[in-house]
Amino acid sequence: MGMAASQARYLGLTARKTNVEYEGQQVNQQRTALANQSAGLFNQMLALDVPTPPNATDYTKTEYVFTDNSTSEKYTIDSIYKNPTPDENGDYHYTISTYRNRTDILSNRTEIKGTGDGSSRFSIAKDENDKYTIRIGNNPAKTLVEPQKYTALTTKFQEADESNIDNITDETTFFRFTDGSVEYYIPTTPEVQTLEDLLNYNGTLSMYTAEGIAKSEYTTFNDAILTQAGDGTGRFESVTFTNENGDTITCKLTQQTTQDDEAYDAAMETYTAKKAIYEKTVADINAQTTIIQQQDKTLELHLDQLDTEQQAIQTEMDAVKKVIDKNIEETFKTFA
Repeated sequence: MGMAASQARYLGLTARKTNVEYEGQQVNQQRTALANQSAGLFNQMLALDVPTPPNATDYTKTEYVFTDNSTSEKYTIDSIYKNPTPDENGDYHYTISTYRNRTDILSNRTEIKGTGDGSSRFSIAKDENDKYTIRIGNNPAKTLVEPQKYTALTTKFQEADESNIDNITDETTFFRFTDGSVEYYIPTTPEVQTLEDLLNYNGTLSMYTAEGIAKSEYTTFNDAILTQAGDGTGRFESVTFTNENGDTITCKLTQQTTQDDEAYDAAMETYTAKKAIYEKTVADINAQTTIIQQQDKTLELHLDQLDTEQQAIQTEMDAVKKVIDKNIEETFKTFA
């Protein structure tokens, strides 16, 4: 290779090396920008407010309760509203909303028959341990108990709506068995007084179901008078109102702390919403971080290629430089 050709080749390699180095600088700048973006996302995640589930013990409320001595009914005051205008004596009256929890018996009467077929057919069996079971239709057999008085239940039967009660008194005794959460009662009759009588009976009997139904009944007392305690706390110590019979009743008020289910449910809904937003934000940050990592990996591979190319150029430049140095040395020796 001649001197001119070698110098031209060396200049070309130098320019190419400069371009590769410049491109490498650009790649490093892009990787630095990606690193800054990744750090920003990490700081954003650190700044997130992690939602905390509500603690049920933090959501309580203080309520007033009182017992109407005329009826022995226990009431819980749901709200207290102060009437805006005082009476002729300058005293303010209140409208109070109360509720009482009750358990009613949902009952129904059906007929079961000792003869025939179908779902109303009953059969009685006695085992070697003198235990009696009853089978109605194709249902599994259930254990029967000796006739017993269920006075409170009888009263509930008599008071129940649409119970179709027939000839049940407080002296009625019942055979009893259960099927899951539902209780069944078969009242005795003049012909059937014992389980042995029932074992041999082929006639028709009444059967009652008994299922407890919990419910709250609300009552509003208008123009009630609330008396404050003299201990400086501002709490009320008694309530005076007119009951359904027109009697004026004064009852002592007692404060109790109960679980505030409505406030807890509202807090749980808020927590659920915040948790969904938090998880969505974290997922978005993770997705963006994954994209940045992929982009950085691509740039890293490209930078490795540039580094390999630069090493190859440098190797060729060293070879060309040796040729140039040799040409210079031979030239100077010629003219020396």
